[in-house]
Amino acid sequence: MNYFKILYFLQRGDKDLFDVPTTEQRSFFESLGVAKDDIDRGYKQYLCQNFFVPKWKVLLFNLIATFLMPFVTVFYLIKGLFVRSGVPINAIIEKKGMDEVVPTEVWQKYNPDNSHWQEGSSLCFSDLSFVLKLIKRATNHPYFVLKATMNVVMYSDMIRRHSPKVMIQFGEFSFSSSILTAYCHRSGIKHMDIMHGEKLFFIGDAFFHYDECYVWDDHYIKLFRELKAEPTQFVVALPESLHIDITKHINKDVYADYKYYLAAASESEIKGVVDSMQFAKRNGKKVKFRPHPRYTDINLLRKYVNEEEIEDYKKVGILESISNLEYAVGSYTTVLSQAYFSGKKVILDDVTFKSEYDKLKGMKYILSSKNCPILSEMQG
Repeated sequence: MNYFKILYFLQRGDKDLFDVPTTEQRSFFESLGVAKDDIDRGYKQYLCQNFFVPKWKVLLFNLIATFLMPFVTVFYLIKGLFVRSGVPINAIIEKKGMDEVVPTEVWQKYNPDNSHWQEGSSLCFSDLSFVLKLIKRATNHPYFVLKATMNVVMYSDMIRRHSPKVMIQFGEFSFSSSILTAYCHRSGIKHMDIMHGEKLFFIGDAFFHYDECYVWDDHYIKLFRELKAEPTQFVVALPESLHIDITKHINKDVYADYKYYLAAASESEIKGVVDSMQFAKRNGKKVKFRPHPRYTDINLLRKYVNEEEIEDYKKVGILESISNLEYAVGSYTTVLSQAYFSGKKVILDDVTFKSEYDKLKGMKYILSSKNCPILSEMQG
């Protein structure tokens, strides 16, 4: 069995946010009560995430972690003996290739550096008391302790090498997020988060706490507070990639009145999308379809659409694409949010993706609350 087969096996049975009704998520989430501190926040978020994971897998991971934890601790303590102080850095930001989602305010205020992110992993002996707190909180869940510790070893190493005053990540989805906030506070370090993708009502994102969490809209503050995230942490700030300066990207050669932004889609869904956009062509409007670079089967799209109607994502950047349209059309993709926040008109597809559209309304999808027109109303 090779690595990919093992990975596939371990992913089997997991449910995603669309598989579990919001009512069931909410019922379990409410049963957990209010978090007592940041470690408890991390533990409760871990339990919420396990709600989507089969019990056999939770048990397997905990069994494996039981055996690994002692070796991991000793290994990183030994590594910690050889860590030496390096160049001090005021603010360290996660190296994740996401500079475009960092708000200008963060760049200007903190001037964060990602060049030393996760350059090593180690523990010092003073970290053991913190690890013991994790064990005390979740004695019956060694996987929780192991995974949280693996995040601590990364932070411990960076902090001892570079003495930062601020640590910034893109990690509210991780149950270790609040734990790392508690860990940073031991050294008087500010811990921050930056929103980098669309959010729905999903209890896997519940309970988290940072000193500052930058979000795109007041809508997300209400959503996260409903999910019992610490209520005072939020700052609304749009990065330039979401609030596009349209005038910088005008290109008549790539203009279309309607652009449909595809994600993962079956052949029948692609055919449905193409058929649903015929109304625009009948009205003499120009239509283009933009495949997702990873999830859309371009060969299936070519069965139903002429090549000149397919927007080449390799040649046309997403900022240029959005800047040169009147209507952005699609179901559930961050591109639609980019178009909306940049002042473009957005149409939600309730034709081909009717079931998803209905679910998204119940899951507090931001564009469902912004009075965006729906595709079925455009059919005439």
